[in-house]
Amino acid sequence: MRQPGERRFHASLDGSFRYGKIKGFLQIPSGGKPGTTSNKRPTLDELDIDTVAVGDTSVNLRYGDHGIYAGARFVRLSGDSVLTDDLISRDVTFPAGSSVDLDTRLDWYRFGYQHRFSFQYRKGDESTLSFNPAIGAVLFDFDYELDGTGGRSVARAFTKGAPHVGLQTIWNPKGPFSLAADVLSSLPFSTLPLILSVDLTGRYQLWGQANRGGLLFLGLGYDRIDFEDSQTVPNHIEVDIGPLLIVGLKVSF
Repeated sequence: MRQPGERRFHASLDGSFRYGKIKGFLQIPSGGKPGTTSNKRPTLDELDIDTVAVGDTSVNLRYGDHGIYAGARFVRLSGDSVLTDDLISRDVTFPAGSSVDLDTRLDWYRFGYQHRFSFQYRKGDESTLSFNPAIGAVLFDFDYELDGTGGRSVARAFTKGAPHVGLQTIWNPKGPFSLAADVLSSLPFSTLPLILSVDLTGRYQLWGQANRGGLLFLGLGYDRIDFEDSQTVPNHIEVDIGPLLIVGLKVSF
């Protein structure tokens, strides 16, 4: 049985901490010219980066079954190592045996529209199952700085946008516990970035109720970032993040 949304405004704020494994590479040429970058390097592994702490925050505004949202995910990486092989990045050669330091930003932002379809098994049943498809856009914010011995240093920064679609499913049985599954993916047409996020969380109502109260959530997630432009030798960023442990708090009013 379809359950209509409450005809009043609601807002929610949530923040979460995500921690887990990461792997990938950052291929950064100069002007797309051959010979200005090592293939699929530097890798995160050779820079001694294998875990990451990620922050996420979002705001949601809803009236009835209609909602708009905006959020940001902050992915900051730092690592250092001694190279075992020569590395070329942005037309600068970092010789084997030299020390290098990497600082990079892989942040992305999202905003869009979400519509809720909520159902009850039968009239008067307190348990609900809701489906929340979404459409919007993401913005990938990349910043890269690699420093080495002998004054060698390279830097590159850019932002790229893409449309995205998403689906959130929430099972809310009678009581304080609920279960949520979230999938969001950009549409990587041509040279647009692929941003993929998948989460599964268990939730506990700390106080109040779903539309007015506080909710603690804990679960697992996975993220993927993949961007490759159209240059002869492309900027190519490919990163897999997960499995991620997720813990967060949502406040609704």
